Amino acid sequence: MKRNIKLFMIIILPFVLIASCSQKKNYDTEGPFIVVTSSPGGEEEYREFFPRNFSVYDNGQLVLHTEPTDNIKVGNNAPIYETELNKEEVEKIKKLIGENNFWRFREDLSDDNSLDASYIYITVNLTDESKTVGGLNPNFPNFLELADYVFDLVSDKDYRLWYKEITDHIHKINP
Repeated sequence: MKRNIKLFMIIILPFVLIASCSQKKNYDTEGPFIVVTSSPGGEEEYREFFPRNFSVYDNGQLVLHTEPTDNIKVGNNAPIYETELNKEEVEKIKKLIGENNFWRFREDLSDDNSLDASYIYITVNLTDESKTVGGLNPNFPNFLELADYVFDLVSDKDYRLWYKEITDHIHKINP
């Protein structure tokens, strides 16, 4: 009997643990449940090193915005871009988080051979925890699939318009 219990524990318990760890689905409904951030690296004029945050909320709101850094002031009236995603787009993001095993990513996905590239980070917020992964020029395919999907939810035209507005704004308040 004791042998059967030990065998049960050895065989079944790992499956239960794996299933419970991969079923993180209590996404934050108060704030964004995912934020994908990119920021240039390399040799640029310092005012170009502002983060580009793509924040997606459970209700379908997507907000493209920036935030201040140590060297860059943003002010209270910085331009933002907002759009509404449909339910399928929101569910696709959540599906990609699960399918790509986001919760198993190591935190630093930097490509150590990169000298001149962009930083990309993904933060996923649940009701009781958050996790941020990314780094300099990450080239991990599962990470990039999720990041690219979120980036592509904003059209190139809309991104370019926001980028021009935000860079003009940053250049005005950071002479």
